[in-house]
Amino acid sequence: MDCKVKLFISEDEFARSSLSRGDYSDESLGLVHVAADAPLPLHLVGDAELVVVELPGGDPRSMQRLTTLRAQRPTLPLIVAMRGADLATTRALIRQGVDDVIALPLDRTEFSDAVNGILAKAIRIAEKGEKLAPVVAVAQSVGGIGATTVATHLAHHLGERSGARGTCLIDLDLQFGNAASYLGANPSLTMDDLLAAGQRVDGQLLRTVAAPGGDRVAVIAAPERIAPLETVDTDQLLRVLDVARREYDHVVLDLPGNWANWTLSAIDKADIILLVVDLSVGSLRQARRRLTLFEETGIDPARIRIVANRVEKRLFRTIGVREAADTLHYPVMATISSDYPVVQSAHDQGVLVSNIARRNRVAVDLAALAAGIADQLDKE
Repeated sequence: MDCKVKLFISEDEFARSSLSRGDYSDESLGLVHVAADAPLPLHLVGDAELVVVELPGGDPRSMQRLTTLRAQRPTLPLIVAMRGADLATTRALIRQGVDDVIALPLDRTEFSDAVNGILAKAIRIAEKGEKLAPVVAVAQSVGGIGATTVATHLAHHLGERSGARGTCLIDLDLQFGNAASYLGANPSLTMDDLLAAGQRVDGQLLRTVAAPGGDRVAVIAAPERIAPLETVDTDQLLRVLDVARREYDHVVLDLPGNWANWTLSAIDKADIILLVVDLSVGSLRQARRRLTLFEETGIDPARIRIVANRVEKRLFRTIGVREAADTLHYPVMATISSDYPVVQSAHDQGVLVSNIARRNRVAVDLAALAAGIADQLDKE
């Protein structure tokens, strides 16, 4: 049923309405009869541009199916049809993500006006240009530098600032990624499924693949199998990223240590690029090489932020933060303290560092970094 509008309503309620199947013989309306207290058959939503759902007042089961629909399709325009909706109820439904509320039994004129009004608004928004979610790419100077720790905590804190759509963390370390396990997620599907889906990738499929990684955080896990990075189709990867930017309020990319041609294409989508280093000669040397590559490929230096991880607070050290900035010719935006036992314990348990020790210096530093990034995104 490839219709623009889907109406989910019980047979009795439809019989009371002034609508008739003959009014929509061109299949602009898809009619799905479902009991008012039954779960919505979400597979029948398909590619509808708008959904109208019957809602009996005061029935928690009907409210639950609205919540489920909104969780599965957060950007889909939604109209609720119910009896006796007062101002307080209408406002509460709109806060839940409902676009309009109309009366039961359905009146043909009111129904058409509401549907046409929302579809026209959607067209106007599309014509003005869709605003895509900002992207933060987290890169590492060398493997094992703690970039995934930064990415997972950044996704968590951005999720706290997100709207209803939340934040999506995409693990692009396709060979050795651990972002899902660090967030305690247990995905049944991975990035492999999206890369293999071709043109079938849409918001519904992407949210099916994304596993819950905390409150308002979803994670698309790295594949279980190890495959050559060169096998990734760049166009398909960019298609996945574009869908994610339409479905979520923020997107965080956890990049691989070993780069392929598609890595720079992914980075090019980023509003902010975090390059995670530590204060060692090897890390800084590789970071300088990364920065040179960015410069040679035309990436705006204003998008790059340096984060020094595992910084030990001691008086005498060979390389300090100032020396690192001088070596890289970039300021160090933030430093994160070193506390390997606590961080490793958090990873083993699949939780954030703050869940282990809220006042731990690492947790405080990561929260401060995320707050700084969020503030910068808000200004753009």
